[in-house]
Amino acid sequence: MALTSSVFPCGESLSLTTEDTGEHGETQSKALLEAMMRNFFLLGTVLVGVTLALSQTPSSKPVSAFDQELIDQQKRFLLAAQNKNPSIVDDATADDFQGIGTNGDFYDKSEVVESAEKGMPAGTRAYDFHVVKLNDGSAVVVYNLIVPGEHPRYRHMADTWARIDGEWKLKFRQITPNLWSANDLD
Repeated sequence: MALTSSVFPCGESLSLTTEDTGEHGETQSKALLEAMMRNFFLLGTVLVGVTLALSQTPSSKPVSAFDQELIDQQKRFLLAAQNKNPSIVDDATADDFQGIGTNGDFYDKSEVVESAEKGMPAGTRAYDFHVVKLNDGSAVVVYNLIVPGEHPRYRHMADTWARIDGEWKLKFRQITPNLWSANDLD
């Protein structure tokens, strides 16, 4: 008894017998296996392509000049902290700065500058920046931060910037551990 199937998207059809014995049966089984593997490979390739295309889709809303200025300021600040440049961090942090750490404790400007003296671990990465404009002289920059080797490694950051005497200064920071990584161990 022979069955014909054309369910393969490549237009291939296979003739199957109910008795897969002998050399002819092995050949047909191999042909079926090869066709299935080609189709799974094709499906996998399409899924990877679609996933990459969707992940690279640009934001529907263009970034305003105000937002870009603050994102650039935030990136310079993080780069200075990573490169152990406490003088830039000190200049960019307001004297009355307050922060809330991952454990809920408050900290001040001196601890931010001290942290910049130590630098950040290699491989630290900030991404997914968004700006919430409060007015022409203040905004909150939110982003995600990955800090390898520290606990918690994955963090949601919220930095409040204010324009003081014509310069952007960091006034407030809240660091929130990413819930799904709160118990990560390196």
